[in-house]
Amino acid sequence: MKGLSVVILAAGSASRINQAKMLLPFEKTTILQSIIEQAKEVDPDTICLVTGKYHSEIESIIQDEQIQIVFNERWKEGMSGSIKKGLDFLLQKQPEMKALLILVADQPFITGTLLRKMIEIQIQTKKGIIAAYYAGISGTPVLFTSNHFSNLEKLMGDKGARSILQQYPEDLMTVDFPLGEIDIDTEDDYKKWLLK
Repeated sequence: MKGLSVVILAAGSASRINQAKMLLPFEKTTILQSIIEQAKEVDPDTICLVTGKYHSEIESIIQDEQIQIVFNERWKEGMSGSIKKGLDFLLQKQPEMKALLILVADQPFITGTLLRKMIEIQIQTKKGIIAAYYAGISGTPVLFTSNHFSNLEKLMGDKGARSILQQYPEDLMTVDFPLGEIDIDTEDDYKKWLLK
């Protein structure tokens, strides 16, 4: 897909696990590095990694010329600020960006196959929002076309982009991603899902 970029949100404090959960071991790498590798499979123009509390730790580990690391100094204000930080950075770099794929760094089971399917559905349906569907909700990963960038710029607080999905149901298509409900919030989550 021409004009596609990816933003990976990795700015949170992970307060319930009290460590940089995105850097926990996963398969032969870390959760974050696995997600980055899956994002590369869709051949985006740019991958922007938005950091926050664990900026130094992430920066010391992610030594990859393909990844643009952007520090969100206001990470405590929630996910919407990180989305806007990533979007603003990408639009400065690529004013002609046509679509943005938003990933979060605590969904370890994201695959390139899923991301490619989302892109294919957007091309086929021309819908402006393609979201993953799991546990009865639409959520991340989520793809937005450029006509929704202004809505992303208006986001506030820690709600992420779900409010836009609820606001434009007629412009939304979903892709089943049952493993999307597995995110790593606690040490028990990590042991349960990743240390089988």
